[in-house]
Amino acid sequence: MAPLPVEPSGPPYYTAADMETMRRRNGLDPVPPTSERKPAFRCWIADPTCGLVVEVNATSAFAYRARQGKVTDTNDILKWNSARVQYDVWVSIPTMTESRGKIRYTRLSLGPKGGVIASDSKDIWGNFGIAGRYWFSRKRFAPNLEFTSALVFKIAGINRNGNFDSARGPLGFAADIGFGIGGFGSIIVGGQFDSPLAREDVPDVERTPVSGMFYIGFRGNILWGLPAAAAIGTHAAANRLVTAP
Repeated sequence: MAPLPVEPSGPPYYTAADMETMRRRNGLDPVPPTSERKPAFRCWIADPTCGLVVEVNATSAFAYRARQGKVTDTNDILKWNSARVQYDVWVSIPTMTESRGKIRYTRLSLGPKGGVIASDSKDIWGNFGIAGRYWFSRKRFAPNLEFTSALVFKIAGINRNGNFDSARGPLGFAADIGFGIGGFGSIIVGGQFDSPLAREDVPDVERTPVSGMFYIGFRGNILWGLPAAAAIGTHAAANRLVTAP
């Protein structure tokens, strides 16, 4: 009778084939990463390898604006084509992460954001809200889904005398969603609603009419230049070429 094989002492050991089967079953990479990929611009541009990210984004977009005309006439609605420019600071905090070996990647980030919005007629709004980004892969140019929502408030514009002046208005709301490549830029679609201030005790000339806009455009990190240049050019063109009714 042949002697029985001697069991090795210590914990169980696996062959290369066993490890390959295990990695395939759990959806892991065939070859685990041995070194961490360095993000671009030291995480000033969002990347799946980054943790906390503080970024400055600029938006330039085509906008379809609408505003109530005379507040005493329910059918008086003004509509026109315009542009929208937005400069925001995002603080992206990793809220869902995943690990590959000893390397951790961000899958979902969420955090506060705030900045200014501008359009034709020297209209300027402030905004403060939240922004998020979901990464679909771990590569440098990983596709991602961006989403933002914020409260908006008018801070300046053309007054009834035709002069640029500071303005006060009720809170509105803005939201958008976009598809991006890396943290460099994204195509976005969104809308903004400005609530009215039309109480009966307020004189007609002082009432703030309801207004809003739908917009589609490009948002990107200003560090690589193009988003900032596009926003500045769009802002200048909107104020020179667009005349609000």
